[in-house]
Amino acid sequence: SVSQKTHLNLQRRPAAHMPKARALTHFLAFASSRSSMAASMAAMSTSASGAAMDGEWDEAAGVWRGNRAVDAGVEVPDPLVIFGYGSLCWRPEPSFGEGASYPCRVSGWGRFFAQRSTDHRGTPKSPGLVATMLSDAQLEAIGLREAGVPPSSTIGMGYEIATESAEGVLADLDFREKGGYTREVVLVQPLAGGEPVKALLYSATPDNPNFDKTMLDPDAVRDDSL
Repeated sequence: SVSQKTHLNLQRRPAAHMPKARALTHFLAFASSRSSMAASMAAMSTSASGAAMDGEWDEAAGVWRGNRAVDAGVEVPDPLVIFGYGSLCWRPEPSFGEGASYPCRVSGWGRFFAQRSTDHRGTPKSPGLVATMLSDAQLEAIGLREAGVPPSSTIGMGYEIATESAEGVLADLDFREKGGYTREVVLVQPLAGGEPVKALLYSATPDNPNFDKTMLDPDAVRDDSL
């Protein structure tokens, strides 16, 4: 009868459609995993504080994409100490708070005015010039330092950051140093004595697009209109 056929069809339909149901389930699971993977990859492109991980460059603005310094995967000192070698020496960020600060020295690194700036000291059409820190190894790699000579030495300021302020300080500095800078961790020696301290500094390395090697080479022809 019709009712019997309908009953049989209703009984058979779930079995007949099981492959499609499984396919749909697998597709949804796959789509979900792809979505999760994309989200994970996006999260991996920035650090917890927002610093860029991949160093992709925004040519038009003359800064790292995302308006953040490059993280480079360094382990941020805990407790956090910031090594300032330029304007931070006399004008620390307000977010630094009231923690201890002291003059200190870092060995194996030199301070140079060799970084073009399109945000702090200039514009994309007329970049200014700001300071950076370069390691002796970096200088040797670009042919501006001979191996075996005594290490460089630079005096700056160390700033101890309270644990509850560390995340905000990193976010402020990552944004401030978006114009070609990368996080680096160094050992600094307080001038008053005591044990060396791990500190975070921001370095505009020779491979960033705003680096101006001619400012380090007295024999090179400089084009200050760049």
